[in-house]
Amino acid sequence: MLKNFSFPAFLILCVLYSCNTPSKNENKIVIPPESSENRNVISLVREVKFYPLTGEPNQIPFESDKIDFSDQLIVIGDFTLSQSVFVFDKKTGSALGIPLKKGEGPNEVRAVNDFWLEGENIYVLDGIGRKIVPLSFSNGSFQQLEHINLEIPFRKLAKTKTGFVGLTGGGQADALAFVDESGKLISSHLPNSIEFFLSPPNPFHKLVNGNQVQVIFNSSFNPEIIRVDNGEIQPFSGIEYEGTLVKKPENTDFIKNQEGLNGFRESLANQPSLFTILETTPEQFIFLYFIQDSPRLALSSTGQGSTFRIENLKNDLSFDNQPFPKVVGVNGSRFVALINTDQLNREDPAFAGSALEKATMKHPDALVFILEFELDID
Repeated sequence: MLKNFSFPAFLILCVLYSCNTPSKNENKIVIPPESSENRNVISLVREVKFYPLTGEPNQIPFESDKIDFSDQLIVIGDFTLSQSVFVFDKKTGSALGIPLKKGEGPNEVRAVNDFWLEGENIYVLDGIGRKIVPLSFSNGSFQQLEHINLEIPFRKLAKTKTGFVGLTGGGQADALAFVDESGKLISSHLPNSIEFFLSPPNPFHKLVNGNQVQVIFNSSFNPEIIRVDNGEIQPFSGIEYEGTLVKKPENTDFIKNQEGLNGFRESLANQPSLFTILETTPEQFIFLYFIQDSPRLALSSTGQGSTFRIENLKNDLSFDNQPFPKVVGVNGSRFVALINTDQLNREDPAFAGSALEKATMKHPDALVFILEFELDID
């Protein structure tokens, strides 16, 4: 029998895949074969860079769940600890003030549950207040635009050509809903079953290829990934494991509580599940999934790849007691994580002389760094 499931810290790792890499055939993503090797993370990456972020302490994020970039901005969302959005100048790494305050007022937010960056516009989701607050950046400053009241509650959101799409909350019958630019419901889809009792930290992902941007949606248990940026559900991809497409769960008739989740996962014991997909680069992907209670991390670069058991990885890159850097975004071809210097394991013998130690010595006052890297898979 499966043990009671608890959401471990490393599930917040970024799970990424490419829609153009040879390891993704048309209509399916192929999970690479498993390696039994023990590997240092530093041996799996290249082009490692650390950039300090500067600002007043209240302008610095010490945790991150999402990072996105525009031509001028770095936007970081912490939806767990501070429930805030932080913005930095992309060239200098300096914090920028934004006209967004917590509170009960008409121009304030009760919580920050997600954001979506499109061009130089930030759409901030207040899930508790059931509204989206647009922030427009021009001439070096932000302006808060008229907020958008949502007809139904959202937990997560993405921008579409017709308005917005959201993962719903508040006991809605369907898990996915499209609304127009004014927040009015267009359509809803996907019955809100046990399949959505747990969801990936970021269920919506941008796939950027030149000037083309697609938006896709995935759940933790359904291997059928869908495209949503056109304002409707469109099939996108399946997931192949050991030469066979992973099947969609047939029985989702479980009570939506911990006991029901345990029973649901028991029914999926012999196939991959708990997929966590967050971001993508044009040529590489990182993909986290579970076989029963065992987490596996799949790494792929231009068709070359391996899957590792989490316990076989030693993180000598970010030194923050995660098995792999907590990747929460991409910048062009590079994966991105936030490094909090208070969380570093400086006692690790590999820390001495590492690129991260050199960065902290060069910028001794920096509280956090942006880590960027590419995969380097044999």
